[in-house]
Amino acid sequence: MTNPATNIPTEFNDEVMHRLQSFEHILYFKWALDTDTMDFTDPLNDTPFDFPQHIEHASTALWVSKLIHPEDLPQMETYLDNTFMSHVHDDDGTQHTAIKLRMRGKHQTGKGEGEDIDYLWVDLNVLTYYDGDIPVVAFGYIRNINAQQLSQLSLEHRAEHDLLTGLLNKPSMQSKVERYLSELDPDMPQPALLIIDADGFKAINDNFGHLFGDAVLTDMAMAITKGFRHSDIIGRIGGDEFMVLFCEMPDVEILERRCTELGDALRHTYKSGDDELPFSVSIGVALCPEHGTTYQELFQHADRALYEAKSKGRDQYCIYHASLFGNASVTNTRDPMDTADMQQTAFRDNMIEFIFKLLYETNSPDATISLTLGMFGKQFNLDRVGVDRYSQLSNKYTTVFEWLSPNGVSLLPGVCPEEASELVNLRNELILSKYQPSSYGVMSLCNDTREVDAKYQEAMAYLRLGSFAHIRITHGTEDMGCVCFEASGAPRNFTDEELRGLSIFSVLLGNILLSRESDELLMKSNQHLRDILDHMQEFIYVVDKETYEPVFFNQTIRQAIGTIYVNQPCYKRFHKLDEPCRDCPVPHLSKSGSEYLESMLYNWGGATSARTYNICWDEEKHRSCALVIQEPF
Repeated sequence: MTNPATNIPTEFNDEVMHRLQSFEHILYFKWALDTDTMDFTDPLNDTPFDFPQHIEHASTALWVSKLIHPEDLPQMETYLDNTFMSHVHDDDGTQHTAIKLRMRGKHQTGKGEGEDIDYLWVDLNVLTYYDGDIPVVAFGYIRNINAQQLSQLSLEHRAEHDLLTGLLNKPSMQSKVERYLSELDPDMPQPALLIIDADGFKAINDNFGHLFGDAVLTDMAMAITKGFRHSDIIGRIGGDEFMVLFCEMPDVEILERRCTELGDALRHTYKSGDDELPFSVSIGVALCPEHGTTYQELFQHADRALYEAKSKGRDQYCIYHASLFGNASVTNTRDPMDTADMQQTAFRDNMIEFIFKLLYETNSPDATISLTLGMFGKQFNLDRVGVDRYSQLSNKYTTVFEWLSPNGVSLLPGVCPEEASELVNLRNELILSKYQPSSYGVMSLCNDTREVDAKYQEAMAYLRLGSFAHIRITHGTEDMGCVCFEASGAPRNFTDEELRGLSIFSVLLGNILLSRESDELLMKSNQHLRDILDHMQEFIYVVDKETYEPVFFNQTIRQAIGTIYVNQPCYKRFHKLDEPCRDCPVPHLSKSGSEYLESMLYNWGGATSARTYNICWDEEKHRSCALVIQEPF
């Protein structure tokens, strides 16, 4: 019933119900089971689903047309089996079925073989009517619950996974291992449990800071993940301790090879001034069923094997054996900070801040570059990432830093064979010939080296160079060097993300590495940080935490505000306010420490996200400052 004067409904009617239902994208359908045809009651044009309005041979089309996610097909199969084979229904001749599954959405890259399809989570409710035991017709609706389901899955994932590495956390690891062991088929290959513990991590963490320590642990997690299969169960069970259940282990020889390869991949020496800090891993292994059939038994025996590996000098693996039974189990004497939750900062999520804060905390460009090279290589699945220095005297590029995958070929002086020098020269000639300006800088790109001139092919084969992206580092008009991403194998189109990363890398690291000034002088004056911050597009400034007076603001701000006024707080100088900006994070920082705060700042003409850090900018004046980084509009 409606008010005729205004046509405003005064109670629920079909139109109101229909409009309310449309907000949730509820689709109603009729499935004629005798003819196996399905029809939707409303047009589907304005819905997020990719279904035909009318479906012939519906029970088959659900499979063939990929209308339902392949992993959810068993649920639909159960419904059809209950409907046509088991004749399951209530006394009134109806059957109600409720299913939660994924159905095809419109936003997909393609529908062909091997192409990605975007599926949406839905609630599917079906009411089936029977004539005796014969199913005749089904009426139902599909309700879009994708946002709620993805949110729930995200919460579940966060609850089960370590925030720093993305691996399973300790409770989830134990739960999954216990479930796997309870379902073991004795006729199948049996698993092995590995406990992997870092050697020398505390010294590295203490010398270089927690952010660098986080990066080392992330690198360790990547190496462990790469060294095992997707079917294996991998988790982080402590500060610097990881666990792997090597499922269906073929034989002990393969297990030993995996342990050796993992140890080789993670063995590294970090430099802090004149000191060298070695890093490696020790591994304890227990076999199922020889050393136990439960989680507790396998963990206890792998733990004792780990203790044996460490007591014999570390940097090795040990498989449990009966003679270890009398040994004391490992006592956890690590600093409690090592087992606390680490910062959520990860290289792939916030590369710019990661690199420059890593450099600030370590005071070691060499250590920062060495670690960052590997982070790039693993994130983008490259085979070689290098930094080359250019010499005007010799007119040559020389590799000074390098990270390699197992497929990469080293170009470091003293490592690359002298007899390969002519091939290296051809490689350099090809790269130099392809340099040209781009939106990311002066770059040399080649997506497929098989298409270059025949005279380069021998060099490409020897150096396993299938594609490359190089960017020049300049200081004014002077050529200082280059940074390179290289991959072997199949042709590769470098993505915008990869090229942007290469560009940022060249600015943040190349200019520091190839600077004419000494690192010691740069560290004393904070000039290295100023150089980095000036090359960033964000609004960045450092303010005195007591007076709010800026002690530094980067080029982006200098270009924006023009005239500089001295002895004024940032809110006055930048925004012409008489009091601190709304939700200013500076007063909420602790007096000291390496914490940072995330917030929204309402200045620069709008709302922008910001990160604020404690920072010591001027040691001589003992000035306590805050570094503020705001996203550009």
